[in-house]
Amino acid sequence: MILLAPKLLWVGLVATCLPVAMLAQESARATPAALQKENVVRGQAVFVQNCAACHGTGANGGVGPNLLTSVVVRHDTAGEEIGKVVHEGRMDKGMPAFPKITDAQVSDIAAFLHAKILLASRGSALSGATMNASGLMGGNAAAGKQFFGAKCAACHSATGDLSGVAKKHDPAELQTAMLMPKAGPLTGSVTAEGKTFNGTFVHRDEFTVTLRTADGTPHTWMTHRVTIKADDPLKGHRDLLPTYTDKDMHDVFAYLETLR
Repeated sequence: MILLAPKLLWVGLVATCLPVAMLAQESARATPAALQKENVVRGQAVFVQNCAACHGTGANGGVGPNLLTSVVVRHDTAGEEIGKVVHEGRMDKGMPAFPKITDAQVSDIAAFLHAKILLASRGSALSGATMNASGLMGGNAAAGKQFFGAKCAACHSATGDLSGVAKKHDPAELQTAMLMPKAGPLTGSVTAEGKTFNGTFVHRDEFTVTLRTADGTPHTWMTHRVTIKADDPLKGHRDLLPTYTDKDMHDVFAYLETLR
């Protein structure tokens, strides 16, 4: 499943899991899969690669349902319920099976989803007494500016789309937008019999693909008979995922806080 995603607030960093340090402290009394940083980071990586095209990068829905409100996910503890759906699929609802995803990876996906749910249930893991603004701004702004210039400036500008961003969002909101960007319409093109159609993907799996063009008309093809090109503005996020550190995140956030 190829990741399809909209342009987001910030291409420099995605899915770091700074809130997971707090979640780990609660894991002893949490019933879901162990919410350790390593589990959640691994789970998010697997989720983005295999599930985000339909369910959104934050699991809050796209062409597929919002998994944060899913009965299956809510009743799951360590991947036992989620694994059934992942491995067997739900063909009646357009979801293919993913038999190559291992049980360990399913458990990590479960940890990621349960971490997201726990964050949502608390209103935000980035607000309240456990993580205040001063804690978020503990990084080095100069180092953050350097990181931003090297890793983020190809898509974003401190004087363009991010101009005054710190005035538009309080620290918690800005950090939340950086960590958990919301999915939007999934766009791209389908070429069939020499003709290319551009629009928004309504449905896509290994069997069929449906694209709605600008005039509102849905077009459906057999997947193996067409060429599909998916817009992927999150490529920078995914490429950075295995390379950045928590220090990078704090530093860049400190830099963004200077953009007023």
